[in-house]
Amino acid sequence: MHHGVDFVNSLGTPIKSAISGKVVFAGSDYYAKLGPTKDFYGRAIIVHAFDHFLHQPVFVLYGHLDTILVSKGQTVETGTILGTVGGAGVAKGGSHLHMEIRIGHNDYLSTRNPELWIRPYPDWGTLAGRITDNDGKLIPLVNITVISKKLDETDISPVRRYLTTYAEGPVNPDEILGENFVLADLPPGIYTVGVNTGGTIQRQDITILPDILNWIEFVNVNPPATWTPTPITTPTPK
Repeated sequence: MHHGVDFVNSLGTPIKSAISGKVVFAGSDYYAKLGPTKDFYGRAIIVHAFDHFLHQPVFVLYGHLDTILVSKGQTVETGTILGTVGGAGVAKGGSHLHMEIRIGHNDYLSTRNPELWIRPYPDWGTLAGRITDNDGKLIPLVNITVISKKLDETDISPVRRYLTTYAEGPVNPDEILGENFVLADLPPGIYTVGVNTGGTIQRQDITILPDILNWIEFVNVNPPATWTPTPITTPTPK
């Protein structure tokens, strides 16, 4: 389970702000404890967006930075260079940007799936959905395969993606959608989505349309036979 998305880039790659807003944190989280442990992100920046979501504040966190080029209290616009990609904190030198969306509160317990918030590549689409049991509850840790059947574009290779579902707790579903999986950046076309719960497979075909969020649901799914909740240590919200 991951509270954000990772963008693998070389050390020193510029990081541009995804939103307009005000910098509310810029520095080391060794003592600030922005995540589940101290020095989790190493060097980080958090921007408080000018826009709200369902009357709730929106925060965007950028973690594992090499350098920080803005300061707390500074106003930034979309595209402002905030700093550069690094490998600080738990990245342990692995150069990448960790990005989080936090809704309502600026803390680790209030994250949402950033793939719902990031616009897909031009003319491509995003897929999201719900997998629920007989009682309509979200099922975590279900294996999903998304395989292209017929793509609208003829100059790209077939697509095959793998992911697992989440549920409220380690990762929070969106308040409106109530999803438990998201897959961004799919070229338009027809896909087969397969849900595997330990030997039992359900499949549905879906047409991914460009520039929108596409939706699919699987209901009355049996939870994975080996699934048991895993205790997760998280900080107390502030």
